[in-house]
This record gives sequence, structure tokens and C-alpha cells, in this order.
Amino acid sequence: MKPRRIAVPLDLLALAFATQMFAAPPSPAAEPGSAYLGRPIYSDPSNGLQLPPTCNVEPTWRSRISGTEMEIWVLSCDSTARVWLLTRQIVEMLNAHEARLRFQVVDERVLPGETAGESLSVQCAGGNDASGIVVYGARWRSSGHELHLAGARGALRADVTRRRLNDAELNGVDCVRFPDREAMMRKLQQPERPNR
Repeated sequence: MKPRRIAVPLDLLALAFATQMFAAPPSPAAEPGSAYLGRPIYSDPSNGLQLPPTCNVEPTWRSRISGTEMEIWVLSCDSTARVWLLTRQIVEMLNAHEARLRFQVVDERVLPGETAGESLSVQCAGGNDASGIVVYGARWRSSGHELHLAGARGALRADVTRRRLNDAELNGVDCVRFPDREAMMRKLQQPERPNR
């Protein structure tokens, strides 16, 4: 006895294929910020940090997570504040002090209404100088040449094992910003303009 073959009309297959190809993509609200997850970002001494074209990050908006090959960044992409948790990998050692690096976004939080570097900051530490903490909705009080955290709506903490950002308590979180240092780093990051 021969097995029966099921014939599927080619028109039906073509229709199913076209439906899949042209189906509406999920709305941004359903998957906020998913465009950057898994995305590699390269950095080298000659070209600097090669971010997506609509993204901006300043040196003081980045923080290495102690004892790991991970970093946490606050940045602005398309005028929307974001927090990225990234892995860091050395691609090539150029000399004793310089290397080409590859970062990969492993988790992201989109925080509309926040301002990267102002109300959203990585310049924080938890108990026992724990790193990988970001505060949002931050308010600052001046103390000499420093700004200390006066209050915040909430915090995020990097879970290195699970490679994700989790909501965290503000208890024990201490944040200090140094506006003079921020301005100096911002100025150093500006491309040099030729003299006229």
C-alpha cells in the first residue's frame, strides 16, 4: 500500500508566504526598544565609539560593572532616554594601552520623559560600593563642586547573572555628579574644528 500524498495548491502556498512576508510588524509599544537588543557596537582609538546614528552617549553616562565584562550606559536615541546593559569584549589588542572593543546590548529600558545624564544617571553606587546602578527621576542638590542625589523616582540594578536590568530599591544608593568633570569630558569629546 502506497502512502497518500497530500497535494497543496501552489496558489495557497504563495498566499501563505505573502501573508507572512507582508504581515504588519509589531507595534513599538509591544516591544519597546527592541531595535537595539543584540546589536553590536564597536570602539577603537582611531574611530571612537560607533553608536547607531541617532544615539548619543557621553563618557560620564557610562559605567563599568566591577568584576565583570559588562557595562551600563544611559544614552539618548531619537531624543528618548534609554538604559543599556552591555557585554564588553576585546576584539584586538593594538598595543599595551589600546584595544578594539565590541559591545553588545543585552538588555534595555526605554524611559521617556527622562534626560540622560540629568534625571537619569549611572554615577551611583549601592551598599559596599556596588556598581551597575542607574537612578531615574533624579533630583540633585549642590554641595560645592558636586551634585548629590536629593531624591529619585526609582532605580535599576544590573543582574549580571541573568544579564538583565531589574527594578531596585533606592535604600543605600548614593549618587554624586561632578559638573566640572562632565563639562570637561563633553568638551574633549567634541571634534576639533580647524582654525580659519
